[in-house]
Amino acid sequence: MALGMYLVLLLLSLGVMAFGIVMLKVAYDLQHPGEFIASFFAASLVILIGGGLAVGFGLRLFKEFSKKVKNKP
Repeated sequence: MALGMYLVLLLLSLGVMAFGIVMLKVAYDLQHPGEFIASFFAASLVILIGGGLAVGFGLRLFKEFSKKVKNKP
């Protein structure tokens, strides 16, 4: 894949992570304990997935970028 595609995927995964952080802030405003627990764990899972994807796409982006720089004369 091209560098641009990895960059777009990295930005999308960071957006997912930001959405998880917003969900977490909303969870702390809830009054009912059951709703808090459910939304807290859901937000944590969204942050975990977004962070894992961001790390993976960031590493692939770094690998492709270093490969391109290495091949330049």
